[in-house]
Amino acid sequence: MKLRKKYLILSVLVFFSVFSFKFASAALPSTYNLHEGDIISAIFSSDPDVYIVNEHGYKRLFLNPEIFKFYSHLGGFANVKLVTPEIRDAFPTTGLFRNCEKEDLKVYGFESDNEDQGKLRWVNTSGDQAVKDDPDFFKKVFCINDKEFNWYKRGAELKSVKEVSQY
Repeated sequence: MKLRKKYLILSVLVFFSVFSFKFASAALPSTYNLHEGDIISAIFSSDPDVYIVNEHGYKRLFLNPEIFKFYSHLGGFANVKLVTPEIRDAFPTTGLFRNCEKEDLKVYGFESDNEDQGKLRWVNTSGDQAVKDDPDFFKKVFCINDKEFNWYKRGAELKSVKEVSQY
């Protein structure tokens, strides 16, 4: 009887540790007094990168200042909210994009060539398979405009979400 009780307690602890880790991977912006669409950068850091946060707790990098200029409606660098590196890092970085300006449903994975350049690679998989491969897949996809979409080079297509580079 005592063995069963220990097994049950151990099972419950393992269950909660596994699922709490999964759910803790992306913080909600409201936890840090942030909102969908806020632009952030880490203060007291040697990393000058600028990101935008979505409602699901993911962020995407503006690869360089040229791309940031494609989004003048965001107000430029004057609207960047300075956060601690810990807050910046609470939001996982995603490299999944689609051209919402053209209403294109294709999702592309970003692949970095170097510090300020990269290419987009079409993730040629069904939505159902993408969710099987990554349950948060659609929460990680950021809309980009046509200027940014056309700025990137294209790379060979990917056959699975699992092939997309992680940041």
